[in-house]
Amino acid sequence: MAAEGSRTDGRSACPIMECPPELLLELGPRLFDTAQSAGRLACASPVLSSGLRNKAGQLRVGSIVVVSLDAFKEAMLRASPGDVEAFRVDLAARGTGRYDRGEISRALQELGQYLEGASSLQALSVRLASFDVAMERLRLGPETWAALIRGLSGVAQFGRLRSLELSHVTIKASQATQAVDCPKARSSRVLRRAATSPTRGADGGNLFGPKGQSLLLGVAVARAEDGSTENRSFLDVLGQLAELEELRLTHDELLGSTATMLPPVLTSLPKLERVDLARNHIPKHVMQEVRDALPRRISLSGDEKQTVCF
Repeated sequence: MAAEGSRTDGRSACPIMECPPELLLELGPRLFDTAQSAGRLACASPVLSSGLRNKAGQLRVGSIVVVSLDAFKEAMLRASPGDVEAFRVDLAARGTGRYDRGEISRALQELGQYLEGASSLQALSVRLASFDVAMERLRLGPETWAALIRGLSGVAQFGRLRSLELSHVTIKASQATQAVDCPKARSSRVLRRAATSPTRGADGGNLFGPKGQSLLLGVAVARAEDGSTENRSFLDVLGQLAELEELRLTHDELLGSTATMLPPVLTSLPKLERVDLARNHIPKHVMQEVRDALPRRISLSGDEKQTVCF
């Protein structure tokens, strides 16, 4: 009598093992290229652990998708920024709960510093909750917004980002043009080395030291060696994303005055194909003006999904 779970027709009991070897080689890395799978493999043996971690002990994963604030912070602490190709944060997902405004601000500041070492990042999506735990509209403070701009500026230096989404992130005209001190562009070799620097403090968990200084990626050390900076705004950084193909700025309370600032920047991006401005406060005639100012290769959506207050 055949043992339970065995096959008597000579075929493997595991369907995936029946796939051609070349298909397994193509699909294998994708199946295990997530934080959960990489973490389980890293716990399987010392050999796998050393191969799936960088020198700082962080997991080498290519994709991060989180829908809670705790998972968001844990991902930045445990995953190697230099290996992440896609980072998606959705705090607006149904059932994820509401969070304290201060907690979200600190997490976004940590994200800004994490992005400065994200040398492989190709897709970034940040969807915040509409309201905080006190049911007040969630808006970013100046320090949080500045940290996010510095992070995007760091990503722009690597020249790999293809998709960017910022949703439920209020962007007023004053914020879009707010000048932020950002490190000047340096060679990719120096930046890649910075991405492998230790990321933990003595307590092994907190991303900020006792005086608030960053412990992420050795970024502070890199700045100390080369302290030159230059002022950049959100629009300036956006214009430096030369590989960008898709841009989504939805639920961001964009007004018509802010929307009219976008065409000169978007036109300068040679590979941009899709722009979504849905769920903002842009009048229909302004959306048409923006469309007319963009080259035909760029598809603009969101005309019929605007909330305009008269």
